[in-house]
Amino acid sequence: MTSSPKKVIVVLFISLVCASLLALSFGESHINLITLFDNSKQSEIDLILFNIRLPRILASLMGGGSLALAGLLLQTLTQNPLADSGILGINAGAGLVIASLLAFGKLEFAISQSLLPSLTILGSYATILLVYLLSYKPNHNINPNRLIIAGVGISTMMSSLIVTLVSYVDRYKIDYINNWLSGQITGDNWQSLLICSFPLIILWGLTYSQYQALNIMNLNEYTATALGLNLKKQRLFILFLATSLAAISVILVGNISFVGLIAGHSVKRQLGNNHLLTIPTSLMVGMLILLIADTLGRIFLVGMGIPTGLLVAIVGAPYFLYLMLKMD
Repeated sequence: MTSSPKKVIVVLFISLVCASLLALSFGESHINLITLFDNSKQSEIDLILFNIRLPRILASLMGGGSLALAGLLLQTLTQNPLADSGILGINAGAGLVIASLLAFGKLEFAISQSLLPSLTILGSYATILLVYLLSYKPNHNINPNRLIIAGVGISTMMSSLIVTLVSYVDRYKIDYINNWLSGQITGDNWQSLLICSFPLIILWGLTYSQYQALNIMNLNEYTATALGLNLKKQRLFILFLATSLAAISVILVGNISFVGLIAGHSVKRQLGNNHLLTIPTSLMVGMLILLIADTLGRIFLVGMGIPTGLLVAIVGAPYFLYLMLKMD
């Protein structure tokens, strides 16, 4: 059953604005409209808002939206509602590059961080290529179920390698890797945002430009080919977009799974398969999921150190099992 696209978009936009304002206002230091105009505390308020909360909110929005788009693209590519960058091992591939660079790289930590976007993309490409090769059968199309199983296996193996690499790094870098693994917002600083925001926005635009081709890909192969779509070339490009989106976003938000799974599938249930609508709405749903999870963690779980990724997984894992049981 589909809903009115205009109503869904308006509700999502209003929800995003409200969630962002709440995220700015609440935390360990409560800030309301009155304190915003208190000149005696202006320097303290500026520090909290512009150096701590605003970068964290932007990282959540950009990372969550990008993971959602990656999930939507992978679901269309594989024709499988269970597809997600975390489940297919893309996140783990990026994480292995991060851990390896920090463990064995001889560059300064700040320089290493500036190299992460390009290197994590390469790691994610190598991982998704390995997953596809393992799920490939000669003279057959990619089997979605084999793809999911291969992805989960590769992701588990790489996560184990990341844990092993932790023993080779100093304490400061260990904290960074552990935070990344647990799904904490690690890119909540202006340097990381400046490095990642430009390529992510370009990728968002490229993704939206492919909405017609994605709609055709929802049809069977013979119809898509008859309509003039080069399926092999198009699938490779969609895979490039999904992998790039996921690889860069995990630099900002860490190893968070299920955002793409929840956003992509829920939006399709509400709006159907028209990517002209599902791309922007998935983007907003992903933003909302991660921002709400992070804000709830900051407000209600202060001092407990529970990562945002765990809060998302509390909802995402049961949703994944529900979809898996529904599949034939």
